Amino acid sequence: MTAIETRSLAPQAILSIRQTIATMDLPRVQGENLRTLWQVLTDRGVTPAGPPIVRYHTFSDAETDVEVGVPVSDAVPGEGSAQPGHLPAGPAVVAVHLGGHDRLGEAYQALQKAVADNGTARGPSWEVYEWIDLNEEPDPSRWPAPDAWRTQLVQPIQ
Repeated sequence: MTAIETRSLAPQAILSIRQTIATMDLPRVQGENLRTLWQVLTDRGVTPAGPPIVRYHTFSDAETDVEVGVPVSDAVPGEGSAQPGHLPAGPAVVAVHLGGHDRLGEAYQALQKAVADNGTARGPSWEVYEWIDLNEEPDPSRWPAPDAWRTQLVQPIQ
């Protein structure tokens, strides 16, 4: 089941890596980029300000323009492919999906319907992976079972 709500978002600084990749490489690239971001922040003594995000600027069966990011309290200078950015302020529709990502498509359908009922999409959507603890190095072997995952799908609206 997917819970839907409308929220007013505050702006959020992030450190992120954005690249266009083959869609089939998405899980691998997300993991690599998350580890890179964690290492950059750890090396600088910066504590993440929340769980990681994945923002989809474009998405197709063949390729996706994806941004993997970590919220930070204050802007962090870039290093290599890790660059500062932000998540926008303003109204958004948020769908909360409980469980594995094999049923995430159903949550996106519910999100799209709620967006249509509440306005129009403004910019790309992103996912918030609440089940990943960035206080330690990202390691899938320490993550909970997929049925315990809590993922927010966020779509800014106007």
